[in-house]
Amino acid sequence: MGEHDVLPPKNSSCSTGTIMSFSTTIGEHEQPHANARTAPVTTTVREATINLICGGLGTGMFSLPWTMAGASVVPGVIAIFGVIGINVFTIVVLVEAAEKHKAFDLGALLRKLPGFLGPFAQFVTNVSIWFTMILTLIGYVIAIRDAAVDLIGDDWFARERWRLAALATLVIMPLCFVDQKYLSFSSVIAVIVNINLLVVVCALLGERAGSEKKGEQLCMFGFAKGSLTMISTVTNTIIVQMCVLPMYEVLENRSPRKFLRVLLVSFGCLSLLLSIFCLVAYLAIGNDVDGNVLKSLPETTWIAVSRGGVIFVILAVYPIFLLPMVAPLRSLDLRFFLRRGALDERTALHRQAEREQLKELAAGRRRVYVNVVTLAIIVASFLGALVLTDLGPL
Repeated sequence: MGEHDVLPPKNSSCSTGTIMSFSTTIGEHEQPHANARTAPVTTTVREATINLICGGLGTGMFSLPWTMAGASVVPGVIAIFGVIGINVFTIVVLVEAAEKHKAFDLGALLRKLPGFLGPFAQFVTNVSIWFTMILTLIGYVIAIRDAAVDLIGDDWFARERWRLAALATLVIMPLCFVDQKYLSFSSVIAVIVNINLLVVVCALLGERAGSEKKGEQLCMFGFAKGSLTMISTVTNTIIVQMCVLPMYEVLENRSPRKFLRVLLVSFGCLSLLLSIFCLVAYLAIGNDVDGNVLKSLPETTWIAVSRGGVIFVILAVYPIFLLPMVAPLRSLDLRFFLRRGALDERTALHRQAEREQLKELAAGRRRVYVNVVTLAIIVASFLGALVLTDLGPL
């Protein structure tokens, strides 16, 4: 996970306002990293692609068959491909702008707007991201807890739900301090779990293929209010714009053209997986499908294990959606972590060795700061899961 360990030029300014808006300076991004030890761990195209696919899966796909029941089959499939196409376009625009301005989080990028709009847009964006992401992370802890309850049944450990929430938090915690390069391993597991669920609904469709009653209940083409719900659900399922720039930042030998390949492959896979899963699940279950399709599946050992596998999906997605919350903190000006004027004094006295030592000290302090905030976010999501007993309020 990228660290910006280079200082802005001597004439760059830094004030306490940087913390209020999580601002970054242009000079800090325009220079290469100070040395190899402080350079970020980069991801390959394959690793970035897997992480992006994982980020687009989440748990929203389990509501898609229900929304297709209200929208009908053809408009539902069109909605999936249309929303994904719009997402690809907007991400391409964001990546081009991020590369041009060397700003790798949405807030820092919007700060480039002229006049007072820049700082205002950055503040509103960062607050909005923090608010929505903390609710999302709370929802993930609740989802893990509920999936574990269904898996282990009426066990001593499940009688007090805070125990499962605490266990989920402890398992999540180390993943949140792992570089994106290594998160690709958990992302692979998440993708395999979702493919397994696709196989489950395909098998269910095969078993029920001879049921005429199911066929009579299906709507292949129509226009209804459910189409708007379908578009909204697909959008909420695959929206990853806030996560993309931190991913792009650490892409090995990054360029907009190279990341475009990542986008086309990842969103192409998402289009196929989501549309096929949604269609097959709807055809297999019919209009009686639950808002969470997993609850509409029959009780078998295979399906019970598959439901439990959702835990691995959420574990993989959680640190990806934490990225946009800490990305602005990773690019804070190093001067904030040193005594005012300390580096300028070293520059004036031409003591380059001491200056480099101070830069390393400031970078280390910033890493500690980011880690402390990351830990606080994880704890906050755990506490939120104790206050909110189900996903309804979210």
